[in-house]
Amino acid sequence: MVSDISRPGVIVDHFKALLESLWPYFCFLMLALTVTTISRLFLMSSYSGQMTGVSSMVSVMERGVRFDMVVICGVLLLAMLVQWLAPGRFLLSNLWQRALTTWLVVWLMLIVWDEAATADFIAEFGVRPNRLFVEYLDTPTEVFLTIWAAHRSALLLGIALVAMAGFLVPRMMRTTRTTARRAPPWALRVVLLAPLLVVLFYGMRGSTGHRPLGISYASISNDPLVNALPLNSTYSVLYAVRQMLSEADEIQAYSHLPDEEVLRRVRAGMQLPAAAFGDPRQPMTHALIPTGASGTRPNLVILLQESLGARYVASLGGLPVARKIETWRSRSLWFDQLYATGTRSARGIEAITAGFLPTRTSSVIKLEGAQQDFFTLAKALKSQGYRTGFIYGGDSSFDNMRRFMLGNGFDRVLDWSDLSPTARFMTTWGVSDEDLYARVHQEVTRQAQDGQPFFLLVFSTSNHPPHDFPDDRIPLYEEPKTTPNNAARYADFAVGSYLETAAQSAYWANSLFMVVADHESRVSGDGIVPVFSFHIPAFIAGGPVQPRIVTRLASQIDLLPTALSIMGVKTDIPATGIDQTREDLVGPGRAIMQFHDAAAYRVGDEVVILAPGQAPGQFRVNGRKLVATDTSPELVRDAQAITQLPVMAYQRGWYR
Repeated sequence: MVSDISRPGVIVDHFKALLESLWPYFCFLMLALTVTTISRLFLMSSYSGQMTGVSSMVSVMERGVRFDMVVICGVLLLAMLVQWLAPGRFLLSNLWQRALTTWLVVWLMLIVWDEAATADFIAEFGVRPNRLFVEYLDTPTEVFLTIWAAHRSALLLGIALVAMAGFLVPRMMRTTRTTARRAPPWALRVVLLAPLLVVLFYGMRGSTGHRPLGISYASISNDPLVNALPLNSTYSVLYAVRQMLSEADEIQAYSHLPDEEVLRRVRAGMQLPAAAFGDPRQPMTHALIPTGASGTRPNLVILLQESLGARYVASLGGLPVARKIETWRSRSLWFDQLYATGTRSARGIEAITAGFLPTRTSSVIKLEGAQQDFFTLAKALKSQGYRTGFIYGGDSSFDNMRRFMLGNGFDRVLDWSDLSPTARFMTTWGVSDEDLYARVHQEVTRQAQDGQPFFLLVFSTSNHPPHDFPDDRIPLYEEPKTTPNNAARYADFAVGSYLETAAQSAYWANSLFMVVADHESRVSGDGIVPVFSFHIPAFIAGGPVQPRIVTRLASQIDLLPTALSIMGVKTDIPATGIDQTREDLVGPGRAIMQFHDAAAYRVGDEVVILAPGQAPGQFRVNGRKLVATDTSPELVRDAQAITQLPVMAYQRGWYR
């Protein structure tokens, strides 16, 4: 006997029933997209004066649709997974019909409510609903009374629109009802729904590339409002909730020393008197006293090297791979014992651009509370009349770099979308380093001719897996070609060649060039924190620099005040780094390192390791090993203080 599913008429009936069951999904898709689009168009027209022409508006709309689809596809994907996997009898039941309709209608009402609240929220705070939108739920009475007094019209309109959606949309979704007596067999659902599930998955992901769509993709300007327009308010609220949950779990110190003790110990470690810190509301902010000549306003170019650690520099105990960098040892302010604060690019950027100490959580460039009004080197120099920019060989939305930079003092961001049209070689991660530095030379030459001082942060990509780079550009260190050592040699060749060009250029005399790695390429070694894997090369060269070798222990966070000092910049900064050009420094120096959930505080050859749930451990450096020793209570409390401070600074707004 032939089974029902094999009969053509039955298959057609099942197919029709399946299509009819998708009607609520289609309704939600079209209605949600209509709501977010109308809202975005209204906001764009309201703030058109802050847009930069038609291209900016087109970019907002194109990016906006992608963020809208992330939310819409996420809602639909969860419902369709149930429809794909649930028993057939359940799908024919009124319970499923009501559950599906309720799920979609509630989400649509939420989207309508969020968009209805957006205009007044922007008028009040200058951005779309974010963590404040959620945090105010802790005080509902006060917030309601405030909204009723100041935003009554928006509140009533929002309630009316939500009520309308809750009344009309369920009826729209029920206009077509299936008459099938049997649900489509699971095998048929697999065949027909699997492609839709794939489409919804990639729609929720926002990308078919190796990285999902990130909030940084919305950043097209250094105006926070313009960067908020491509988002929808449901996305921005959900993103804020996720960040808040993550921060609540992760932003924790290794100790709970009294505030006064934390400040006292960290200030003493900076070798600054208490009198240097004048504002109790911003207790780490202090006046930087430069050692360089004031009034010259030299340019600053930071060449941040991907993964180019000390293992590639012979004079730092590594292999003779980075030979061009090595030639600058006698021609620059060269750091023999400088350590990265972490093992990820985001951590290096945090240290170099903000001088911010590492924490157990993600780098501040990813944290929501640091996306605006957060101190950076760019902000400090903008206040001195500098033009600022960031040039990255890859996708600047990676690690939220674009959003953090544009929200905190960088005027412009260029990445592979700007560089690739003229690039001669592309890798998985971006343009080759030679293509990157060719563009940097153009930008530096052009800006130097304008007369206005400038700061450029440049971040390379070539020294990164899969270690691909142009053929016949370097003598290979080893075979085969695509190895870490060969990629590091190419990166060294590219940055070294650019520096040789820059040294012969007119802009060299009034410019500083800082070359530093973001982190080591590989982490290896014994111990909870493999401290020797944090050793990186760094040097500062250029016209105003007096060459010498800094042999004392130093950290990535020290580079920010050191650069400002050489430049002769007088400003107030909250950064806790130490200017390594000061003549009054005493002691062997110190470095702070974060590795997963543990931290290391090194002073000379003494290292304190802090880890959650464990007693502090102390070790002494012996060659390339750490040997356990008795703990020094004072050194342990210094370590606890310097790891507790960034948590306090972030949570209490001391870096704003």
